[in-house]
Amino acid sequence: MPFGTVAASLTCCSTTKPVAASESVASLVSRCLRAVGATRAFAAPGHDLEALEGLALIPVATEAAAIALADADGRLSVAPDARPGVALLSGRRVRLSSQPGEETQALSIGVEDLPAAIAGWSLGRVFGAVEIELPADLFAEVPEGAQPLVLQRSDQLLRLSAGLADFRTMIIAGPGVLRDGAAADVADFVTRTGAGVMTTMGAIGVIPFDHPAWRGVVGVQADDPALGGLDECELVIVVGVDDDELGESLPMNAQLLEVESWHLPFLATDWPAIESQAVRSSLVEACAAVFGDHRDVATSPLHPVRAVLDVFDAIDPDVQVYVDGGPAGFWFARGVVPVPMGRVVVPARSADGFAISAAIVSALDGTRSVAITYPGSSLENELLDLAAALDLGIVVEQWGDDVDGGDPSQHRANLVAAMSDSGVSVTGVAVDLAAAAELVDLAGPVVAWPTFN
Repeated sequence: MPFGTVAASLTCCSTTKPVAASESVASLVSRCLRAVGATRAFAAPGHDLEALEGLALIPVATEAAAIALADADGRLSVAPDARPGVALLSGRRVRLSSQPGEETQALSIGVEDLPAAIAGWSLGRVFGAVEIELPADLFAEVPEGAQPLVLQRSDQLLRLSAGLADFRTMIIAGPGVLRDGAAADVADFVTRTGAGVMTTMGAIGVIPFDHPAWRGVVGVQADDPALGGLDECELVIVVGVDDDELGESLPMNAQLLEVESWHLPFLATDWPAIESQAVRSSLVEACAAVFGDHRDVATSPLHPVRAVLDVFDAIDPDVQVYVDGGPAGFWFARGVVPVPMGRVVVPARSADGFAISAAIVSALDGTRSVAITYPGSSLENELLDLAAALDLGIVVEQWGDDVDGGDPSQHRANLVAAMSDSGVSVTGVAVDLAAAAELVDLAGPVVAWPTFN
């Protein structure tokens, strides 16, 4: 990865008191999970971990559902409560994750390595997943003095030389700035330096779309770097980026610098004040033109631009939107509607059941949301049954070319009615998902979600 990366270190948790030598493996695992912020676990049939203390266990019908729910739980959590989602799988396997759709192989871990394995579950990544197979005897005693570990950020301070102020500079911001609670520092950085800013799909909204530094979303289509001006930059600063979102979008000829989110307030303290030049990128112009052409068109099936606008017209400002990757996620990831960062979540990988799982974990936390998905999900009925059993209010809207959603002009009204239902509500709308071809002609093939094309 680019130079300048600052590694975190593992240290003993200073808030945890020493325990007696008679502590069991299960008790140590519980304390380690709580030390990384875990509050609940989704438990699949056949797991052997009923002895976990201090975590709310939510039984589910299958391992696939436990994984989908844990992935969503971890993906949605942000500072100051960023944490992994936890799935308890058959036998003694535990999955800690925040990356929906990531495949893992179970790692057999000895007792002495448990604290480091749990603390470092996503070391070096914004989002990740690890599956751990615990020791056979969960009630065996652990070594005396065994303690949970926590990640401590490095004390290295990185500053940019004032000599770089004349470089054409772009900052690429990813969802890690939200997960670290540093989103506001991105806007401050570009204001002080005059740098342009692009975001990955997970950081849309980190600065307003009318900000003079805004250059567009990168990592969705092949030509995003060229049309956004990234390929012309001499210095590219990468912060909080999920590698699965960025793909191969980094330019080859620029100086690349990857920094920690907490560095942003200090990076350019020695730079001279520079005014940002308000230059709308070709990427922003192309997307805006397509969006504008279809804002008021109520064809059947609906153009995705009109469908996206209907969604935001129908919901209150405090309602989150979770969208499965692929043809629907494409339009939300392209930024049809300006939204605050984190209000729309589209996973970087195709993951069956993500949107509904996200709606469930949000409802568990008292947050209202709408899930945008497709017909035919293998997990849909199971997840909907779970939501009903837990007495949760969730709204699911299915998108597809042949979904029977009635009169397209009633799309907004139908969603408003669904949002007023206190239980589980499933609605649908016919959307022309093939309409992405128009943007493909302008910005190249879709590179997000490899199964898209």
